[in-house]
Amino acid sequence: MAANVDDEKVPDEFRLQLLLNKQKLEYQLEKKKQMQEMKYKHELETRKIIEETNRQREIEETKRQRQREIEETKRQHEIETTKRKKLKLEFDSSSLKRSRFLLTNHADFYTIHVGKNLKLFDIIDLLEDNECFNDNILSYIEDYLKNSSCDGKTTENLIQTAFDNLIVNLLNTLSHATSLKYLDTSSSYLQDKFRPDCTFIYKNININIETQQQLLEDFVVFVGDLKAADVRLTDRAAMGQILQYLKVLIDVQQRQKIYGFLSNYKHMKFFYVEKLSSNSYEYFESQELEMFSSLSETSSSSSSRSRRKINQNITNLTINKDSWKIFTKFLTMNYEFYPYRRLNIDPCDDLLTNRYMISKRLGNGLTSTVYLLEKIINKSSVKTLSFYVIKILTNNSYAKYFTTEMKITKELKKFHNSKKFNLYFQDILYSLSSDKYLFFKKELQFIESLSLEQSKQLIDIVHYLYNCHVIHRDIRPQNLMFDYDTNHIKLIDFGCAITYDIDDKAGSIEIIGTTIYAGLRFLDFCSKLITGVYLPYYEYERTFDLQCALNIIISMCNYDIKEKIYSIEILPDIHKKQSKILELWQDTQRTNKHYSKLLNLIKDLDKLYKSSTFDVCKDEIEQIFDQ
Repeated sequence: MAANVDDEKVPDEFRLQLLLNKQKLEYQLEKKKQMQEMKYKHELETRKIIEETNRQREIEETKRQRQREIEETKRQHEIETTKRKKLKLEFDSSSLKRSRFLLTNHADFYTIHVGKNLKLFDIIDLLEDNECFNDNILSYIEDYLKNSSCDGKTTENLIQTAFDNLIVNLLNTLSHATSLKYLDTSSSYLQDKFRPDCTFIYKNININIETQQQLLEDFVVFVGDLKAADVRLTDRAAMGQILQYLKVLIDVQQRQKIYGFLSNYKHMKFFYVEKLSSNSYEYFESQELEMFSSLSETSSSSSSRSRRKINQNITNLTINKDSWKIFTKFLTMNYEFYPYRRLNIDPCDDLLTNRYMISKRLGNGLTSTVYLLEKIINKSSVKTLSFYVIKILTNNSYAKYFTTEMKITKELKKFHNSKKFNLYFQDILYSLSSDKYLFFKKELQFIESLSLEQSKQLIDIVHYLYNCHVIHRDIRPQNLMFDYDTNHIKLIDFGCAITYDIDDKAGSIEIIGTTIYAGLRFLDFCSKLITGVYLPYYEYERTFDLQCALNIIISMCNYDIKEKIYSIEILPDIHKKQSKILELWQDTQRTNKHYSKLLNLIKDLDKLYKSSTFDVCKDEIEQIFDQ
């Protein structure tokens, strides 16, 4: 009986042992599973970290690559802008290396660009019979002859110094008959490479060429070059040099024709270059004039030219009066004879020459160029402003823009808030201004970006225009300036501005001004205009300027948009440019809720005017800066 009981206990213990072993095994398996899961999770986390690190590296590398592309785009844009607006040197060479070679090798310039194509013209036939030659002029020529030699020898430096004195004296004597002023420019100024010995500008232009040489190329009327007495005027290098100076000036000044002369002391020859197309030029030379003749060559019985004997011990030369009369006539031609077209300047106009000197070029564009005038300090100076800013018209066909700017500025002053007007805009000095020149009191500074405070200031300026029933039509970064005296931005250049009547109607008008920063409706219209759907006339919305201001603000505080605009602006294809800028602002509206909200506010303002809308816009702009 007892044995049976023991037999029953054995299976129970065995089962218990099996159960314990099973539990132990299950525990080990679970533990192993957990360890594997932990290992997998760790590996997964590690992989995620590695992937995230790689992703961040790729993002950073993409950013760096994009930055490099942006910098390259900027660099290319600067190169193109420099070529287009400042140099415009269109040598027909096939490589940059060859172009540079041509710029420095005048003989090769003559061979490649001029050669057998040099044509003749008669300088006498071109000149008017304006007889100004007198004994005073003859006396100055005698001095020139004496001072051009030392110990019986002439050098280029002696000729240069003596010629400088001669021309200054001639122009002073002929002041009543000439429109010219002479400058010794034997130091480099023309595109930092060339140095014509003699430069003539209009007599109402005052420039300090010692400190502002680069400004001179804006005002050159014609140039001359002087050579040593042993250099023939038929020398290829000598002719190539003066002709290349003339060609460069034609390109820089975007004019059609320019004169020059070449002299080796005894002889003189005139030249001119005429531009036929973007890369086509004609070159001309006159007959060679004998300015002085050797006594051995003269014969009182056979010569028809009038000569005067000068101290035989010094030079053994006589003055050829007929040749000097021709040169004198050349200096006293009507100013329209010298086809200077860079700026719309009349040498009789008062540009404050006696009191102020042009000291800086502040900006230039299609219709005008802006300069800073600095007061000439002397003991007898009357107490006046130390500086003026002058805006000079480039072409008489653009005079309507100056007229419009003066008219609109007067309209803005009628709003009877002089404090705001002086804060927001630059007043014109009407007593000095005309449809060719606009004068302003102070120099303003360019701005590269807009702060939140300045963005709100821009909205206030547009609000002022809105209340004055004025649409600027050309609000863009270049027309926003900063006034350090008031710590406020100013809106400039009202040449494209229009006014509208009390019923908010400006009528359909020709499209001019900015398109890059314009609103979607206008850009959509322009895209259809290019395809020929519409005529180039648009009925500007009263909120047109506000849309432009908004687009400027968001572009100047959003680096990505700013760079996209930068790349669009340099596109040569106008169709592609218009489609790209429209696409950019449509994408911005779709992806930026604050921008979209502001557009809706502007749309509502078009329907119903509420002054508070401008304040709401300023509040919403804060959200754009907080993004």
